[in-house]
Amino acid sequence: MRIRQAHLRGSSETLVPNELASEGENLLVLVFGSVEHFDSPGFGPNLRSAFPHASIVGCTTAGEITRDGAFDDSLTVTSVELESTKIRTCLEQVPTMSDSEAVGLRLASSLASPDLKHVLVLSDGVSVNGSALVRGLIAGLGNDVPISGGLAGDGGRFERTLLLHGDEVRSHVVVAVGIYGDAIRASYGCVGGWAVFGPRRTVTKADENVVYELDGKPILEMYERYLGDEAKDLPGSGLLYPLAMLSEGRQETGIIRTLLGINRQDGSITFAGNIEQGSKVQLMYAQDQQLIDGAAAAARQCLDDARPSGEALALMVSCVGRKLLLRGKAGDEVRACVDAMGQRFTYTGFYSNGEIAPFRPTGRCELHNETMTITALHEEGV
Repeated sequence: MRIRQAHLRGSSETLVPNELASEGENLLVLVFGSVEHFDSPGFGPNLRSAFPHASIVGCTTAGEITRDGAFDDSLTVTSVELESTKIRTCLEQVPTMSDSEAVGLRLASSLASPDLKHVLVLSDGVSVNGSALVRGLIAGLGNDVPISGGLAGDGGRFERTLLLHGDEVRSHVVVAVGIYGDAIRASYGCVGGWAVFGPRRTVTKADENVVYELDGKPILEMYERYLGDEAKDLPGSGLLYPLAMLSEGRQETGIIRTLLGINRQDGSITFAGNIEQGSKVQLMYAQDQQLIDGAAAAARQCLDDARPSGEALALMVSCVGRKLLLRGKAGDEVRACVDAMGQRFTYTGFYSNGEIAPFRPTGRCELHNETMTITALHEEGV
């Protein structure tokens, strides 16, 4: 595995520096950046001309991640040249949010193979139900193929996100990368760092990822009451107060749900993942150091199973809500991960509208919110 990376912090910079361009065929190129970069004229074709035979995928973000921290309105291009590992990419259109599970099934069918070892998935971050998407992928692939990735962002606006596949930039799609062969090694970390507060509540009316009532009252009213003057900035201001999913014994499950959109007409809130009617939930909050410590814990989880002898990639997907709460300290959680994992890894990633990763207590892949997730990839025996 050979990894090269460019980080462009200004629109006037050359899209892909000459030293990064490659004609390699067994090449995966990961591209993360602002909506403005993805909207720029010739964005996709310029990347294709630099990497004529590569598998190119990427998405817009709520912030970009490199070894040096967290950034806004920049672009990262990371090329991963694989020696003995094969890759395959596919794209599926998402007509409506209710099609999310079917899209996951179709992606799984396109990628399924006995030697499939990992699936990286990047999804539209506004029009897709992340829980249903993951459910469809698992139904098609089984529980033995790990899945990780995230939902694209748009700087916390929740209006329009974009995906890159080859030289095409599109919305309302999901892009997936299948990684195949015995040489690839993958490990994962996923930790939040949030704490619950207030009463435990029952979800009395919900449909998939749309919640209408808690304890028989409109959920939007509850958020407006807690947020006060900041309620006018929903759904963005609600990212600071996600919901914890509780077990039947009313204990935290470790799964968090964050706001994706609101409907002031019916008082409902759309979340990035499903919340089952009849389930128990509780509001959450966090302080800066709790989130930073949680990110470092995710890095240590990942490092438990990642002992590369050569170059390695660390893909970090954190939540837009964490970035909003941390403000100028967002880079601190990234640097905490780098300090924990070390200099052998090349770091890339983004702030997302939802994170996808295996969940350590169960080993099952889940749609997460408000977490730091890390996927480490390297090749062995080549």
